[in-house]
Parts: sequence; C-alpha cells; structure tokens
Amino acid sequence: MKEFHFKALSPAGETISGFRHSADALTLEHDLAAQNLVLLRCRTAPGIAGKFIHRRRRPRSQDLRDFTLHMATCLSAGIPLIQALRDFEDTLGAIPFREIVRALRGGVSGGTQVTEAMSHHPEAFSPLYIALISAGEKTGSLDNSFAQLVDHLEWQENLQGQVKQAMLYPIMLTTAVIGLFLLMVMYVIPRFMGVFKDMDFELPVLTRQVIAVGDAFQIWWPLGLTVIILSVIGFKITIRTEGGRRFFDNLLLNTPVLGNFALRLALSRFARNFSTLLGAGVDIIRVLEMLERVVNNSILAKDIKDVRMSVVTGNGLAESFSRYERFPALLQRLIAVGESTGQLEKTMAKAGHYLDKDLPRTLKRLFTFMEAIILVVLGALIAVAALSMLLPIFSIQGQLMK
Repeated sequence: MKEFHFKALSPAGETISGFRHSADALTLEHDLAAQNLVLLRCRTAPGIAGKFIHRRRRPRSQDLRDFTLHMATCLSAGIPLIQALRDFEDTLGAIPFREIVRALRGGVSGGTQVTEAMSHHPEAFSPLYIALISAGEKTGSLDNSFAQLVDHLEWQENLQGQVKQAMLYPIMLTTAVIGLFLLMVMYVIPRFMGVFKDMDFELPVLTRQVIAVGDAFQIWWPLGLTVIILSVIGFKITIRTEGGRRFFDNLLLNTPVLGNFALRLALSRFARNFSTLLGAGVDIIRVLEMLERVVNNSILAKDIKDVRMSVVTGNGLAESFSRYERFPALLQRLIAVGESTGQLEKTMAKAGHYLDKDLPRTLKRLFTFMEAIILVVLGALIAVAALSMLLPIFSIQGQLMK
C-alpha cells in the first residue's frame, strides 16, 4: 500500500484534497469514484525528507487552540464535521494552518477518518491529540474529545507561560550583568587607564589582569563566538541521541533546586495527561505508552516504560510504580487508591491539581536561588571592575604621601 496525496472534484463542484492509502493510482481513482468524487490528480506522499521540511512549518499554538475550541463548539451544537471544518477554514487568512485544515476537510470528505487525516500533519497534531480524537471517534463523542483537548491546551499554555515568565527575569539579569562587565572591561577601564600611560607608574596586578582580559576579548571575540555557536550546535546534536539525552536529563534531575523543578514539571505533565487520556477512554497500556512521550524527560520516560512492561506481565499499576522513587509518595498513594476504587481518572486529576498548585512554589524557590547566584556574581564582577580602577589611584596617592 502506498500513501497518496490527491485532489478530487466533489458533486458540488468543489475541489478537495487529502491523503489516502491505496495500492496504486487506478485503485485510488476507483475508490474515490465510489464516493462520487472525480480524481483530478494524485502523487505519492512526500518521503522522510519532505515530511521533515513540512514539519518546520509548525502552526502557532493559538491557531490550534482556536481550532479545537471551534470544533468542540460546532460539534456540540450539532453542526456536521465537514461543515465545521469549512467554517473554520473560511475564518483563516493565508497562514500555514489554513492549508492543514483544508487538507483535513479534503481527507474527511474523501472518506478518511479524522485521526488518519490528522496523522498526516504531525507538525500540528501531537500523538496525544490524535489519541484523544481517536477515542472520541470510537465512542461517537468527538465533541467531548475536542472539549477535553480545549482544557488540556489551555492548561499547557498556562504552564508554559508560568515557566517563561519565571525564566525571563533571570535571563535579562544575566544578560545585563555580562553586558555591563564587558562594557567596563573593553571601554571604560582602558580609557580610564589612559591617564596613567604618560606616568612612570606600574599598574597593580589586578588592573593589569582586567585590562588583559579586555584586550584578549577584543582580539579573540570572533573565536569565542564561534566556540559558543559550535557548543550550542553540538549540544543539540548530542541530546538527539539516546545516550546524550539520558546523560543531560540525568544531570538536570541531579542539579540542586533546578532538578527539583524539572521533576515537578515532568510529574505535572504526567498526572494531567494521565487523567485526560483515561477520561477519553484510552486503555491503560496505551496511556502509559503515550505518557513516555509527553513527560519530556528520558529518565522518567524510562521509568514509565518499565512500569508499562510490568503491567503487561500482569502486575498491578500501584505495585509497578512503587519501585521508582522519582514518583513521590503522595502520587503513588493516589494511584493505589484510584486503582483499588476504580476511580483512577479522578485521583490522577487530583494529583495533577496538586502538582499544578505546587509548581508556582517550586518556581519561586528556583527563581530565588537563581537570583541569589546572579546577584553574587554581579557583585563580584562589579567589585573586580571597581577595584581595578581604584587601586591605581590609591597607589599614586600612597606614593605622593611618602
């Protein structure tokens, strides 16, 4: 079976497009004709390189949220799926997401399931998104699936907003510290030291060292910038490998304060997505498989994979999680209670709510820790720069008083 991207003409004279699996182009034409569609043209779907290029055109999170809210509202009001897709497409301008919605409508009009049509656009729809829609298709409650996704996307954006807001001030402060120090070393101090050039006076050691740092930076900054760029590229390449990703994730989890925040963030994703997937009717094995991808930490993902394999062999969920200390005692107790009472969805929702409330406190502790470090470094740099200018003055004053 090959995957084709096709364009066809509907009985109403409308051109639709989409993806479909078929043995060959002739079979595809017959399949579309059976649905009163006239094939205009088709081609095999892009390979790995083409899909990689296509993924780069990732739509905005706001577009996806608006689309999900629109679909939830329309389907709950009884509007047909294809009509809802067409209405949303008409509200979009010339943006990449409009082409995605148009392809979805074309695929659904051609008889493709919604989940299959969405699976052709991984740059827009995550595996979790598709899993929830698939569960809604199987149970005949697509509107509920879209409504769940609205809540999920809003929670996700709120979480990302909190993290970005907490990191903004330390980043700005760090940039200001480095910029101020370089300004003093490269411009202020050398011009100030020009006063002593015509004097038979040896500058203090600290002053000479600071001037040497400024001179070296002025000469070697292109090399330094190149090293930084290559380091960033090397880091990104390394974390794409399994071993590199595990090394950095393990290093992150074991970093004081920052590691606690990273773990809390991953556990918050874990609990929220666990509850959302269970509420959509996804089976527990599939839920655990999906959670391996959404926690965004390879160490925690490996623990979840081991739990999944343990459950597959017949062990209980709570028993399987109890072997891993990274999952806090409260979370393990809630899993045990939910498993024993048959209300795992509700207990995981409570766990997610607790972790969401605890996350701002963890962010505040992280922010306080980073701010203290930055202020200490800032004070040290300013003290070094100030002393490098004051020491020559004190030395001259001491010589004049002799």
